[in-house]
Amino acid sequence: MQNKVIFMRKHEATSICGTLTSTSKMPCKSYSLPTETCQTGYKMAQIKGSICHSCYANKGFYRAYENTVKPSQWARWDSLNDPMWVDAMVSLIGSDSYFRWHDSGDLQGLQHLEKIVLVAEQTPHCLHWLPTREYGIVKEFIAKHRSIPKNLIIRLSAMYPDQPVKIPTSLSGIGNITSSNVHSKGQQWHGVRCGAPDNGGACGTCRACWTQSTISYELH
Repeated sequence: MQNKVIFMRKHEATSICGTLTSTSKMPCKSYSLPTETCQTGYKMAQIKGSICHSCYANKGFYRAYENTVKPSQWARWDSLNDPMWVDAMVSLIGSDSYFRWHDSGDLQGLQHLEKIVLVAEQTPHCLHWLPTREYGIVKEFIAKHRSIPKNLIIRLSAMYPDQPVKIPTSLSGIGNITSSNVHSKGQQWHGVRCGAPDNGGACGTCRACWTQSTISYELH
């Protein structure tokens, strides 16, 4: 899928994609979109007891700074169809070793995932982590392209706490497609338990989310 990247200065890239998110608890920059644009997630948010019903991206920092966070997220969403989006994202990621997609929001369609794959291909030095509940979009991509880059981990996210993800047959065995579960406090977890709750909510030196291991997060 690789396309030739056009060199772009950071201020030019920011004018297209907006700024990336940097937090003290995450070991890398991340990219977010409005939760209102989630397709599966928006439907799940209407179901009491689902993970999306109490989405962390609608609380805490996101809510406290909503007047600045939301406009920035909507501007990023508007930029997705910009023909220079891939080049801009490659420029913003720069020489970073790790990157997280969608600390808020999710995939918008096949073309969106194809663009993310192009970004990953053009930043082979960087490990990308993409959590998603858009299983159908991932299926569509694999049916068309057969594989994903080795430096991109696509993590199919659970819909409900304490109900582990069952990877669809069409995606089973595809390299770098794995899952993440959510367990209630005190309940059994399935996969590698995220240690952030024991570390003030921070990743610390852990980079398990950028591996093919199944991860289990404690319910927020």
